[in-house]
Amino acid sequence: MNTITENKNYDYFSFMLGNGMFAVPVKYVKEVFEFTSLTKVPNSLDYLLGVMNIRGSVVSIIDLRKLFGFNPSFSLDETSVIDIEIPRPNEKPFEIAIIADSVDVVGSLSMIQAGSASYGIPKEQSSFINSVARRGDDFILVLNLEEIVKFIKADVDKTEKAKI
Repeated sequence: MNTITENKNYDYFSFMLGNGMFAVPVKYVKEVFEFTSLTKVPNSLDYLLGVMNIRGSVVSIIDLRKLFGFNPSFSLDETSVIDIEIPRPNEKPFEIAIIADSVDVVGSLSMIQAGSASYGIPKEQSSFINSVARRGDDFILVLNLEEIVKFIKADVDKTEKAKI
């Protein structure tokens, strides 16, 4: 295991999507489990794979690879599901689950200055990246979950209005 440079503020949960390493603050991660099955939702957005019953809650499953414009996996059998809960003031927390090709570790990360704001992600999704960290020789993109949720909600609303 590589040594993690200390950043006392937060611990992060890191995971792989394709060849890239990503992370989210561990405070948002409810649980992680191996993918089993999901229920497809007809006419949903490409990156919304469907819904899954997670401990009595119906949770939308998001494929970040598709959302970011990466090549999607052809099989979800070998993937993991990361159940995420994002607190909202004066409301019930927002729960989503994301597909990861593999999960890595929980630990602190050392944030670095990045030379590019695009990170190889389409410009309209560049706000999905909060910061860049480094662990050993690996660069890790730290996701901005609030921006991802805001984008998804706007995309769903736009799609619903187009159907009317």
